[in-house]
Order: sequence, then C-alpha cells, then structure tokens
Amino acid sequence: MSEEYKYNDLKEEAAMNGTQFVRANPMVTRVGFVDLGSNSSRLTVVEFDIRGRVTVLNRVKSMVRLGEGAFETKLLQPAARARALSCLKEFVQVCDSYGVRQIVAVGTAALRVATNSQEFVHDVKVQTGMDLQVISGDEEARLIRVGIWNSFPKTRDAFLFIDIGGGSTELSVSSRTDIRMLESLNVGCVMITDAFKGGKDGKVSSSVLQKMQARALEKMQRAFSVIKKEEFKAAVASSGTAQSLLALAQARLGPGDSFRVTPEGTVLPRSKVESLAKELSQMTLEQRKALPGLSPARAEVIVGGAAILLTILQSLKLDSVTITSSNLQDGQVVDYIERHYPQKGQEENSWRKKSVRALAKHFHYEKAHSKHISRLAVGIYQSAVNTRLCEPQADLEELLGYAGRLHDIGIDLAYDKHYQHGAYLVRFTPMLGFTDGEVLTMARLVYLHSRPSVELPSFLSGEEMTQSERLAALSLFLAENLDRTHRALVTHAEFVRETKGSVTLCVEARDLAPIEKASIDKMKKHAKKLLGFSIGIEFIEPKPETVELIYD
Repeated sequence: MSEEYKYNDLKEEAAMNGTQFVRANPMVTRVGFVDLGSNSSRLTVVEFDIRGRVTVLNRVKSMVRLGEGAFETKLLQPAARARALSCLKEFVQVCDSYGVRQIVAVGTAALRVATNSQEFVHDVKVQTGMDLQVISGDEEARLIRVGIWNSFPKTRDAFLFIDIGGGSTELSVSSRTDIRMLESLNVGCVMITDAFKGGKDGKVSSSVLQKMQARALEKMQRAFSVIKKEEFKAAVASSGTAQSLLALAQARLGPGDSFRVTPEGTVLPRSKVESLAKELSQMTLEQRKALPGLSPARAEVIVGGAAILLTILQSLKLDSVTITSSNLQDGQVVDYIERHYPQKGQEENSWRKKSVRALAKHFHYEKAHSKHISRLAVGIYQSAVNTRLCEPQADLEELLGYAGRLHDIGIDLAYDKHYQHGAYLVRFTPMLGFTDGEVLTMARLVYLHSRPSVELPSFLSGEEMTQSERLAALSLFLAENLDRTHRALVTHAEFVRETKGSVTLCVEARDLAPIEKASIDKMKKHAKKLLGFSIGIEFIEPKPETVELIYD
C-alpha cells in the first residue's frame, strides 16, 4: 500500500478523537463498510478523496449474535434476525447522517450455513435498501489477512493469522506478497458455545471445556498438519475474542507489569490464555458480564472463544500470540482502495483477476479464444446499455468479462454439456476477491452462454436474474456464436437502434465468416425470447480503428 494513503495513521487519529464530522465535498466519496458477523456487527464510515486517501469518520459495533442457534438448526432464528435487521437499519441511519453514497456490506459464517439466509438477505434489501453480500470462508480469510497486513511494518517475514469469529475461524500463513496457506474452518465461539452448554448459571465444567477443545481440534487438525510444515515469524490474532482476552489479561497485571509490545501488536503468553480459559469457565455468566471491558454479549461466548484459541496455541506448540486491533473491516477498506483507486500496474494483479486466471489455467482454457470472447461480449453488453435495452448494473460488465474468460473451462471435463460443467466449476471453486453473489452471477453467465433463454438448474438458484444480467448472458451467447471457428474473424459487434426504433446487431468482420453467419437464425431466436421482439443482424466492413483496438 502506498504511503500516500496513510490509512493507519488516520484510523488511530479517529480512535483518539472519536467521531469526526467532515464538511461535505464534491471531490470526496463517503462509503459505509458493514461486516455482519455471526456474533457481532460492525460499521466503518470512511471518506475517500479523489486520490483514494482515507479518513475514518466513525466506527460502530453491535453484538447482535445473528448465529445464535443457526449452527445447530441450520436456520437463522427469528429473534436473531430481528436483532440483525434492527442493527442494520440503525447503520443505514448513521450512513445517511454522514451523506454516505455507497454501503458495502458482507455477511459471513451464519449466512453461509443457514438455509434461510437468502430470505434474510431479501428482507435486508427490502427493509434497509442495503445489498448484503455473503462471502465465502476463504474470501473472509483473505480480507482479514489484507486488513492485518495493512497495519504491519514493511517486512518479508511470513506470519500465521488467526481470526476467531462467531461461526468460523480463519487461519492463513502468508507474507505480504504470498499466501502459503489460507483456510476457513467450521468452528467459532458462538457455534461451540451452542454445541456445549454450560450449567444454568453459565459455569462451564472442566469436562465441558475439554469437549470444546476436542471439537476445535477435530475441526482444525487437518489445517494444523499443513501449518506445521510452514515457517512463520509469529502467530497474530485479530477479532473480538482475542482483544477481549488481552484486555482481561492486562487487567490482571500487577503495578508496573506489562506485556511485550512489538510492531505487529501486543504479545499475549499462552500461559495467560490457559489461566483465563479456566478462570472464565468457572465463573457464572453474571460474573463474566460484570468483568470490566467485557460486553454482556461477549461474556456469553468468551469461554468458547478462549477454548478455540488455546487449542490452536497448544496444538501448534506456540508460546504466545500477538494481538492486533486490525480486522476484516480494515481489509474491506484496503480492498476498496485497490479496486477503485488502483496504483500503476496494480489492476492486473488484483485478487479477482488472479483467481480467474488460476481457475482458467487449471482447466486448460483456450486463452486466445476466451480473451476474444470476453472483449466481444463486453462490447455487445455496453451497446445494450447505450441503446437502453437494459440499465447499467454495478460491476456486471467486469463479471461478464471474467465469465467470458471462463465460459469454456467445462470442456476440460467433457465437451457434452460443457456449459453445465463450467458453471458448476465456477460456482463451487473458491475464488478470492468475489462475493457469493458475484460468483453466482458469473456461474449463471457461463451456464447460459450456450443457450441464454433456458431455465437455470437448482445449483444456480437464488435471486431472479435482472434484465441487465439477461442481456449480459445474451451478449456472451452472441459473442460465442460470432467466434465459432475460434479465428477471431469478427472484430466488433454492437447493438444499434434504428430511426424507426428497431434494433440491429451490427457485426464487423475482417474476412469472410461463413460459419459465424450461419449462426444468425439461432442468435435471432434466442434474442427474441429474451428481448420480446426481433432484432436484425447485419455483417459490415470493419472500421480500421476498431481492428487496431481489438489486436492492440
């Protein structure tokens, strides 16, 4: 990250000064970042200037426990949904008061496991206007890693990053430039608390604490075997669990005592985590709630969180863990900067492009054909927007370009129904940098590139496709049929609205394209099904500047 962002200096300044109201300026953009976790929900309001420099205006946190009961029943519970909706409505009001133009909201483990999560996401959209996106466990781990690295000094060392959430624990081993291991594990402080109940007074017996640790070890054992083969300087823990344990340990220090502080954070010895886990488990819930610095909601799940952290430290034979205040929200901010204010050469190395390239290469895609299809499809979609066949939709053009790169990867499995195989691979292969909704959109486009007017299979179910997404699918279908020979004979294609209102797809070809021309009837048929009216298709001589652009 360039020094000009000064992100952490600004974050620390915001923490010291409290809420900062900055006079509205047309040269700045204000964005609200929401992280709806299984235990807590967070909002960070940020202002970006024209160069992408950051001012943190406000931070809000609420313990909504959305995951309460969800991991046992696979359903978001009514009371938890109501708490989360109420919290998100308040977040929207905060954003409105700051003149926020955009809210970037993500949901994590509870929404990943609950079968009624799409219903909840729909309710959020209707009641708050917020477009809540569910992210995969791997993407959650990546954002946490990004957020932590942003606060670190320049170093080539690798670290083990630990984030204990309500419904999952994210582990990764990475240097600043290289991810050596990254995994999201199906165990969190809310999940393990719900699975192993304490007594009526909230006390957790030593046998139950041992069962918590045994469950955590069971879920993490395979990841531990991978981590043990990696070298790293230190273990670094983020999240509310780690910060709460550090605060409790510091409160028990004698006069003049303190924990060692490094550039990465405050070092908490494993022995302190062990003693805290035992001490907290022997307290009643009311006693834990009375502890200074521990919120009532955190008090309910802190024993489970301590059990998970202690299991990690013991299993990996780590004498200590470094606690950092950075978290997923910091990763959201940095990720936004990299996507909307990229530095020179940074765009080609974005995680989204890296993920798409890696998936395409793994399944031996035809690079030249796929790149050409991607260009053609995006050009056709842009003309659909320009001729008002559909409304512009945020990021859809980018996703269409990626779908163009991936549209034929299913052929590596079998040519027959390769559109279905490809869609399945896109839908269920972890890709960093994307939300679950974005992955679903790309998978749907890959599926529909062969026949854009068919019904979607169950593994691509979800929110109904928008007209813009249907036009994107049609654009990919048209592009595919305009390069049937894989010779890039068609250099450009676009929708043109004639004076009488009719629509024609104008196709420029650099040479005779008999196979592509033979697909006209097929293209017209599917276009009519999607648009509700017939279109014309006309092959014309190419414009020299267009040919130069395509083959630049």
